Amino acid sequence: MKVSKDQLIRLFESKDVRRRRKLYEYYEHYFDQQHSARFTIELMNADLGSALVSRQDVKYIRAHCHLWKPAQPEVIEATQQPVEKKSTKKQIWTNQEELKNPSFTGSKLDSL
Repeated sequence: MKVSKDQLIRLFESKDVRRRRKLYEYYEHYFDQQHSARFTIELMNADLGSALVSRQDVKYIRAHCHLWKPAQPEVIEATQQPVEKKSTKKQIWTNQEELKNPSFTGSKLDSL
């Protein structure tokens, strides 16, 4: 559930336990940009309209935000090995005697 700006202000004013996590969820794009702590605080306080966010809040969020991100499945890239394709052509077996003696006509079973 996404928290609104008014709810976030109320969380900070009441010193709610989860205010920092909600602050991170609301301003995650600021933390992804890797700004300095002071600049991040200025951006968030300017948006909130009052000096609610402190340096300790930002330090706590940066230390714990990796735990709050949803776990993403690991992508394992398998090395693909070339696979020999089976021929779709029907294999025809030849009799070696036919190749040596061109006068041979028919199979040995025909003479029986």
